Amino acid sequence: MTDRAQKVIDAAHRVVDGGVPLGKLIREGKKNPMITKTYYEYAAVLRAAVECVYPDALEQSPGTTFISWKRELLEIANELEDL
Repeated sequence: MTDRAQKVIDAAHRVVDGGVPLGKLIREGKKNPMITKTYYEYAAVLRAAVECVYPDALEQSPGTTFISWKRELLEIANELEDL
């Protein structure tokens, strides 16, 4: 397995292994906390994949010109966490 693939898998495992506790999701009133936790896992995978390709992607200022699909993936990750 490549380092990049391992980083993506590690990101998903961090969510699964307690990065997003079910109790917190229940307290926030999520209708189905297990599904919500899965959304967080997907978002973590997307962010890790973007970070593997563009290591400074998460620190870029909004005015910086970058490939548009990268921003779109990060926005999808945010939307998944908001579900």
